[in-house]
Amino acid sequence: MEHSLNPLTEKIIQEIQKQKDHRITFYHFMKMALYEPELGYYTKDRTKIGKTADFYTSSSVGPVFGKTIANTFLEMLPFCTDQRNYNILEMGGGNGRFARDVLTGIKEKNQKIYEKLTYYMIETSPYHQHLQKEYLKEHLEHVKWVNHLDEIPKPFQGVIFSNELVDSFPVHMVQMQDGKLKEIYVTWDDEKREFIEVLDQLSTQELAKYFQEQNITLKEGQIAEVNLDAIQWMETMARFLDKGYMITIDYGYPADELYASHRHNGTLMCYHRHVANENPYQNIGDQDITSHVNFSILMNTGEKLGLKTILFTTQSYFLLNSGILEYLQEIEVSQMGHRDLFHDEALKMNRAIRQLITPGEMGETFKVLVQKKNVPDHKFRFMTGIIEQYGLGW
Repeated sequence: MEHSLNPLTEKIIQEIQKQKDHRITFYHFMKMALYEPELGYYTKDRTKIGKTADFYTSSSVGPVFGKTIANTFLEMLPFCTDQRNYNILEMGGGNGRFARDVLTGIKEKNQKIYEKLTYYMIETSPYHQHLQKEYLKEHLEHVKWVNHLDEIPKPFQGVIFSNELVDSFPVHMVQMQDGKLKEIYVTWDDEKREFIEVLDQLSTQELAKYFQEQNITLKEGQIAEVNLDAIQWMETMARFLDKGYMITIDYGYPADELYASHRHNGTLMCYHRHVANENPYQNIGDQDITSHVNFSILMNTGEKLGLKTILFTTQSYFLLNSGILEYLQEIEVSQMGHRDLFHDEALKMNRAIRQLITPGEMGETFKVLVQKKNVPDHKFRFMTGIIEQYGLGW
């Protein structure tokens, strides 16, 4: 018995059949799978983050992530403005938990800055906007939702923040074959009733230029992702930011490590109900598709447009230096037998901290890139090791 195809799969097949060669780039496929209006993974009304969904983010493990980064925002904001107000722009805000935790942290620690703060959220999904407004009920007078950068008053002076945004951009897929860089296209096999990959000439010479400029040569047979949208995004943000800082958190590596020969099959991963797989052609519209971020290209692109890198490090190092351990809850060993291991708030907080900073969990996987524009040099707390902070150095 033949299985019926879901509406998004049907739409992708129609798009393939419309093309002269009956194929589309993997970039085109991934863009439709994730962002096709009302049908794509990120655009449909569906819970994506949390225990009952597909994946966790740092903000979903507890409020300590946002509250710790609020410490950094409070340090940065006074350097960002020539006016009497403060601005934060978050891109890809998910369900709004991070924004809520940041605004709560800022309100608790500095009422003066909180009162003069506008927190912009770029969010085009009505579903996510609704979730965000629910989480941000206590802070609505400080939050403004926009669909595009054009809706934000210029010049923008403040902090631009994103967490797990760049890894969700659609990517081109390439493979080295007979010493030549080829691109992976997607076609539909009507007999087998499945998507098939085919190799052919590059759809754009930007792909060859991308590797040439970074002095990267793939090994024979090696597959790799190229995130051209990340370059465009960084160019746009660098021009948009008049004065201030940009913090980008995501999983990825510098270029030489990302494209090392041992990553022979690239880094593309899919997530469906907390189970990882490497097949983007299943659960279409119902699974996340991501690839690791090339932080070298973000740094290089930013530098060309006045965004100077001041720190590139692991999430563990960044959060430790930003004061996350101050949120650890002291628990007497003698009390452990009287506590609910799953619902006790102190235990939940301590578990969240461990998950965020432990090398085997989120601590080393996620990287933090901090860039600045038109602001003086300053050594922030997150740039100072905790041993030095507490006067324990020699």
